[in-house]
Amino acid sequence: MKKIAIVGLSVLLSACVSSQYTTDVSSESYREDYKVAQVEQPVTETVTETVVETEVVSTPAQTKPSVTIIPPSEKQQNDQMARYGYTIQVVAVGSQTKVDHFARKLPNNGQPVWENYKVVNGTKWYTVLYGDYATQTDAKKAISQLPYEFQALKPFVKSIDTIKNSPYPTLNKLN
Repeated sequence: MKKIAIVGLSVLLSACVSSQYTTDVSSESYREDYKVAQVEQPVTETVTETVVETEVVSTPAQTKPSVTIIPPSEKQQNDQMARYGYTIQVVAVGSQTKVDHFARKLPNNGQPVWENYKVVNGTKWYTVLYGDYATQTDAKKAISQLPYEFQALKPFVKSIDTIKNSPYPTLNKLN
């Protein structure tokens, strides 16, 4: 095998240095001609302004104290945005039809049902979220009250704040 490779390489190299080996090299150039637009001067007109001065008489009863509006501090903004609630992620599925299927089967006892769409490692996921609970403990108790079909899916507690601050916070309320 080595002898064939050596012989083949030498034949190939000898063909490259041969005087009968020619290549056709060609090049093209292209030129585009642009027309220059004629620019006209903008139309300007002189505007005269009339100022009328009037005398304003104010009485002490009409004066109001000045009010200074201060934007909210960073802490106040964060407190307003923070939700501090918990929900249950029941299932993560790959299609909207499956989301609808699971959402219809969840208990309808006044608890909200959401879907959250996200892309993880290039894969589209829809998560079904159930309930709005003040504490993690309340949410864990609610898992034990879900129908067995959902308990078998191993649902878990998730912070609403974590979802809102994720790269894909697309919560859509379904009920």
